[in-house]
Amino acid sequence: MKLLAHDVDAHEMIPSHLLEDVLGKPGRIMGKIFESADKLRPDPSDTNMHQPNIEGDVKDVDPEGIWKIKGPSAPSAIDLSRRVEVLDVMGIDKQLVFPTTAIAAMMIGEMEDIAYDMRFGGDLSVFEGLSRPEFAADYVRSYNEWVKANANLADGRIRVVGILTTNSDPAKMLAMAKDLVDAGVKAVYLQADVPPGGVAPSHSVHDPLWKLLEENNIAVTLHIGTEFAFLNPGWMIAETLQDLFQSPEIPNTNIQLFSTVHFAIENYLSSMVLGGVFERFPNLRVGLFEVGADWVGNSARRMDMYVKVFPGASAAKFSLKPSQFIARNVRVSPFNFEPADRYFREDPELADVFCYSTDYPHVEGTKDSMKNMLAKIEPLGEEITTKFFRTNAEWLFP
Repeated sequence: MKLLAHDVDAHEMIPSHLLEDVLGKPGRIMGKIFESADKLRPDPSDTNMHQPNIEGDVKDVDPEGIWKIKGPSAPSAIDLSRRVEVLDVMGIDKQLVFPTTAIAAMMIGEMEDIAYDMRFGGDLSVFEGLSRPEFAADYVRSYNEWVKANANLADGRIRVVGILTTNSDPAKMLAMAKDLVDAGVKAVYLQADVPPGGVAPSHSVHDPLWKLLEENNIAVTLHIGTEFAFLNPGWMIAETLQDLFQSPEIPNTNIQLFSTVHFAIENYLSSMVLGGVFERFPNLRVGLFEVGADWVGNSARRMDMYVKVFPGASAAKFSLKPSQFIARNVRVSPFNFEPADRYFREDPELADVFCYSTDYPHVEGTKDSMKNMLAKIEPLGEEITTKFFRTNAEWLFP
């Protein structure tokens, strides 16, 4: 089956020595951090963010190799003006482009000292006098300016995702969102690790934010990389858990983190669903990416169960069951190594939820992901195949 797909999760991947050219001082600091990380645990793979030999975005778009090449040397990892050529060769129509380096910066801003030492080493001189949270805030500001300048490329086929950081003051989050929306940004990335404004995302104080995003057809996304304040990093520290995996988004991660990576986002989603966000804002568009999808069916069933257990709860009086809100409002991309076909079989009522993604040019996207996922999904029939690769994602590309 030949199908022009949508891709709900891809990335920029600007290497360390070129970050200053794009993002100024915060980029220079981030470059030093990546260099320090490479000295701590040298990464010989193509996904190493510290590769000073890379001269720029010069690699040819090779139809034979485009699925296999990973890292900052991949075509259009640096220069998004080349991304449309990559999409055409891959058979992708539209694509959401998430941060790589900004996710790492936010993670660094929230890390406890022991976690920072484990992942990046203990050299604090790289921050040029800034605290880690100050650096993270500066980086996000610079990154969002770059996003606003590149918000919708190729007539909206390439949509760069802006960052909406958690703030103790909901009014500041609303102002940050309005700034991105006014600049033409069509998708925003929220943090899932701490309560926004100190309360649940379903609290009425956040209704102006959800209203703004709903009325402007903005895709609201949650993505791997901001879980570190949700679970104490001590849960990942053990002699048998130090077989580390090099990832550009979550450097030096391990198997324990990946086994719990969905916890923060599942919690955030539960609060939105049971707290009535989708009841009040029925056209709010939400995407949950790079945290797997094996948990989605169980989460929907669990919420449906508790609505019955607590008949006096507000959620029991909503117009739809939790699972129905999820099917209507939420889209999730499985990792490409997951048995996505099983999710469609086990939870047919969630058939509108699951979407394809490449994670280009990150290594987690795996090689030949479209071919491999098509082999799993195509036996389910043309309708499901079309849903997974294209029509489900259209909810996020209005």
